[in-house]
Formats: sequence, structure tokens, C-alpha cells
Amino acid sequence: MRKIDVLEPKGYCAGVANAIRIAKDVKDKHPHQEVYVLGMLVHNQIVIDELEQYGIHSIYGKDIESEVKKLAKDSVVIYTAHGHTKRLESLVNSLGLVSYDAVCGKVKFNLTLINDYLSKGHEVIYIGKSGHPEALAATLDMEGVYLYDVDSEFDFAQIQDPSPLVLNQTTLNISSLKNIHQKIAEKIPQAEFKDEICNATRLRQENIINLSSSVDLILVVGDTRSSNSNRLLEIAKAYHPNVPSRLINSVKDLDSNLLENKNHIAIASGASTPISSIDMIVEYLNNFR
Repeated sequence: MRKIDVLEPKGYCAGVANAIRIAKDVKDKHPHQEVYVLGMLVHNQIVIDELEQYGIHSIYGKDIESEVKKLAKDSVVIYTAHGHTKRLESLVNSLGLVSYDAVCGKVKFNLTLINDYLSKGHEVIYIGKSGHPEALAATLDMEGVYLYDVDSEFDFAQIQDPSPLVLNQTTLNISSLKNIHQKIAEKIPQAEFKDEICNATRLRQENIINLSSSVDLILVVGDTRSSNSNRLLEIAKAYHPNVPSRLINSVKDLDSNLLENKNHIAIASGASTPISSIDMIVEYLNNFR
């Protein structure tokens, strides 16, 4: 009989659950107004579709600022769990739109930390993925904050502070982050490091690293746009190179050929993955012959 291990934690992390709750509360509070999320509230299309059914629209995949300017004056907007730029907030305020913030507590802590260190005259090196909304919120139009893109070389010559703050996007690969920290420490020995990988992300990655040697297939359930889900797949491939691993968002993404002769399947999930998606996949696997 096939063994299926669903790794913990599973389903929504606290930040995602809170963001969804806030969004639905906002719609309940404004039942007769159009409610828009400025971006993807969380990076999972299933969640975005469910919010749409609840009457909560999402603006993404286009120039958000241009779309905001088109909104009716009585529209209500919600900022995503990933944080948002000061420029976007200024635009919303200038238009007089009612707004609510669904930012993750861990992300909000990072943004507060950045402003605190900047106010004390320090520079900040922010390790993240270029273009990701969390990284944009922390670095765009932020004088004294420098993005260390995980996919590019960093120009250390731009850093003038002998003891800058170094912190990071909350959903990075823990192994890659450790390597980047070592590089920075070699160049700037007095840098102050704050490892801000969220606990849910860290536990999910560690549990993939420590998988049983009998596992012969790893499935990561999450959206392709989800940073933490992609990092789980990245970890799986790096630590278990001889075990097939795939990122899927639903049962529809399962390839029956991949399941042939697989006796021990490990299932990990991104922090914005609904438990219902995981349950449906487990049910399918249990019935697959």
C-alpha cells in the first residue's frame, strides 16, 4: 500500500489566514461598495478566485497605479499581505479612497525595522527577489535601502555604512540565505544581521530537508507565483536530487505517469495553499492504482 506523508505545517500560515479574514471582514463592512485588493492578496489563484466569489476583486497582472486611478470614488481598497510601497499608499490617500491593510505581521515588523535603522543613520541591505511585492515594499523609493537580489551579484561599493542592517524577504531559501550572509560578512564584518525568514517557511523547508530516504516522490502544493512554494521545490531538488519533485496547485496538475510505481510520497505545501487543495490531492493519491 502506498504511503503518503503530508508534511507539517500545512495549509495557511497565520499571515495568510489573517489577510483572508481581513479581506472578508472589509467586504462584510462595505457590502454595497466595490472592494478591490491592490495586487494578489496572497499568491494562490485558488484563493483569489474564492475572494472574487465573495465579491472581492483583485487588481494584478497590470499597472496597479493606473488601475487605481480608474476606480470609483466610493471604492474600498485592501493592501496585500506582502506589504506595499509608500508611493501606492500616497496615491490611494490622494484619491480619498477608503483603505485597509492586510500586511503580514512579520513583513510589517521588517518594514518597521528598516525605518528604525534608517532614522538612526544606518543603511540597509535587503536580501530578496527582484520584482517580488514584499521586496518592492521594502526597497522601492526607500533612500538608504539597497536590494541584494538573490539572482544577481551585489555591488558592495554602494554601501558607505560600516555597520548596515542586513535583513531579508521572509520567504527565502534558508540555505541560500546562509550563503549570502557569509558573503556579506566577508565584505562588511560589522554588518548587523537579522534573519527574518518566517517560522512557517523555515519549518516547511527543514521538514523537506529531513525527509526519509524511502521517499520516492515529492509534491509541493502551491501556486507557481508563490515565492515560498518555489523555495520548497528548490530545497527538494537540492537536497534530494535523485527523487522526482513537482510543484502543483491542484489535482488537475497531477501527471499519472509520474505516480507509477511510487510507494512513498511526501507532500509539502506553500503558506498560501488551502487545506482543501491538499486533501483533494491526498484523496486522489489514495485512490490511484
